[in-house]
Amino acid sequence: MKIIDAHTHIDYITPVFQKDVAGAVCCATQESDWSKILDLMKTDNRIYGAFGIHPWFVEGVNDDFDKNLKQLLQSDSNYMVGEIGVDKYKPDIKKQWDVFIKQFELAIILKRIVCLHCVGAWDKILHTLKQYNKKDLPPIIVHGFNENEQIMTQLLQYKNVFFSLNKNSVYGKNCRIEQIPQNNILIETDGKPDVILSELISVIAKIKNESNLPEIIYNNMQRVLNNE
Repeated sequence: MKIIDAHTHIDYITPVFQKDVAGAVCCATQESDWSKILDLMKTDNRIYGAFGIHPWFVEGVNDDFDKNLKQLLQSDSNYMVGEIGVDKYKPDIKKQWDVFIKQFELAIILKRIVCLHCVGAWDKILHTLKQYNKKDLPPIIVHGFNENEQIMTQLLQYKNVFFSLNKNSVYGKNCRIEQIPQNNILIETDGKPDVILSELISVIAKIKNESNLPEIIYNNMQRVLNNE
C-alpha cells in the first residue's frame, strides 16, 4: 500500500510519515509558513508545497499579499495554492472572501491545484464556481469533506473536484461516503498525529466494498498531482 496524505500542515509534518505514506501535501495557513515549507521541501522530496492564506488568518493581511504569492508560485510550476477558502463561523467574512477570490483567480490563471477549506459557505462557493468556464478550473482538493449528498452532487459537476476525507469525514454523521465516486476520493491526516491513514482507508474500503481502494486513492492523487 502506498499513500499520499492530501492535507497536512508544517507544524505536524513529521508524524505524517508513518508506514506506507509516500508523500504529503503541506498546506500553509499564513504567509509566515511559506518559507518554512520551502525549507522543508529542500530537505525532503516527499513534500508537495501548497501556499496561501487560510480564512482563519486573514486579519492583518496586506492588500498586495497576492503579489508575493504570485511571485512564489511562478518560481515553480508544481507549487499548489492552499489552504484557501471561507469559514462562515469565523470573523470578517468579507475580508475572507476578498482574500479567497484573489487566491482562487491566481490559481486559475497559473493552472495550479487548489486546497479548499469551506465551512458553512457552500452556497457562495458553488455560486462562484459557476462564474468560470468548467474547463478553466484547476484540480480542487476539498479538504475534510463532511457534507451532504446535495453539495457533493453539485461539486461533481466539475470533473477536477476531489473529496479529501479525514477522521471527521469517516466517523462523522454528515458525509455519505458510500455515495462519493471512488475515483474522486483522497485521504488526509489534516496534521493530526493520531490519525493512521491506512486505518481510515480500510474503513472506507469496507463501506464501499472495494478491496482495491488503497490503489485507487493513490492513483487519484497521482491524477491530481499530474493535473490530468
